[in-house]
Amino acid sequence: MDFTLADVAIATIVGYTLGALPIAYAAGRLAGVNIFEVGSRQAGATNVFREAGRPLGIGVFFLDSAKGLIAVLIARFMGLEGGWLLLPAIAALLGHWNSPFTRFKGGDGVSTLTGVGIGLALWATLLPYAVGGAIALGGTARLAHPSLWGALLGYATFLIITLAPFEYANSYLTPQLDPAIIIGLTLMGLAIALHSTVYHYRARSWKRAAKSGEEAGVSPPLAEKD
Repeated sequence: MDFTLADVAIATIVGYTLGALPIAYAAGRLAGVNIFEVGSRQAGATNVFREAGRPLGIGVFFLDSAKGLIAVLIARFMGLEGGWLLLPAIAALLGHWNSPFTRFKGGDGVSTLTGVGIGLALWATLLPYAVGGAIALGGTARLAHPSLWGALLGYATFLIITLAPFEYANSYLTPQLDPAIIIGLTLMGLAIALHSTVYHYRARSWKRAAKSGEEAGVSPPLAEKD
């Protein structure tokens, strides 16, 4: 092991800081909207794409992806390898979820996970994230939760690439990944799916409470005002 626990701690802090950068919130402000008050009320590429315009949404997707990618690349530069790389990767996702720059609010983290996946396993994630990104951005007018659908179908593509016995046809089609990386990416994907599900359930509850409050002449909950 060519790195120390101090290196791991520093890489993890850097990963969290990068993940916490409020790219989507800043993009929304450029368009004159508070991204936490429109659409899904999440600071992510899909919501910016819907509420602030396609160019800004696409820009947020790439910049949020860059946050995850740079976090992993910095960790690699510091000597981290294998499963240790998951710590700054997870920190970047947590920073995106709970940014101190926006009162610990954020987005689902699909774009950030895209960058993380490219940094951890480039050849095994390019196609899955292309599939996921196309669904997330192209399905905004047809799907209730395009980011979630993009993540699920992108992950299914990832499993096919990493687990299917393609070596019988062409050995170059089966990337040799550290099992810890496969498990880590899987758990991060599941965490994003759970995070999205819980958030949208809470959002529906806030909307119902706000509607009931308006009908009764009561102010909506604070969570709805954020």
